[in-house]
Amino acid sequence: FCFFFSGGGRHTRLRRDWSSGVCSSDLDTLMDMQPEECIAYAEIMAAVATCDGKFTPEEMSAYEARTASLLVRPFVRERLQGMMDETIDLDSYLESLSSHGLKLVLRDSILMAACDGRYVDEELQIIGRIASAAGVDEGTLNQLYNWVLEGWAWHHRGHQMLGLEHARISTQ
Repeated sequence: FCFFFSGGGRHTRLRRDWSSGVCSSDLDTLMDMQPEECIAYAEIMAAVATCDGKFTPEEMSAYEARTASLLVRPFVRERLQGMMDETIDLDSYLESLSSHGLKLVLRDSILMAACDGRYVDEELQIIGRIASAAGVDEGTLNQLYNWVLEGWAWHHRGHQMLGLEHARISTQ
């Protein structure tokens, strides 16, 4: 058997994250966002990552990977990281995103919220508001959550094959 693996994929520091590789395939999609949309996207992602009062290493790594993929200038990233503890006007940022941007931030927020192995009420509330702004119905939202759970299960199977420890995601 002969296998060929492309060197174009990104690697992630997240020991429990399968999402970075999935999301790297849409780099050109994120690059289509206008600069003000990039800021709104990053601010909403920061709100999801920190809404429970914690900023876990998994969330931090996922956040940095996603904001880096926006190809914003380093000083903008530093500004965004400095704003992590600030309360944002979520509705204002949601209004500044295109339909496309809203759907990307919805998908990525669901992934971000799962990075630490659990969804908490605060994350679910923000995700619900994003879904509403994006016009995404409950059935589609449930499909997105299931997609994340399927990804975690897929990732977990790989860990099991190798005898590695792996955390399970909880919706509690």
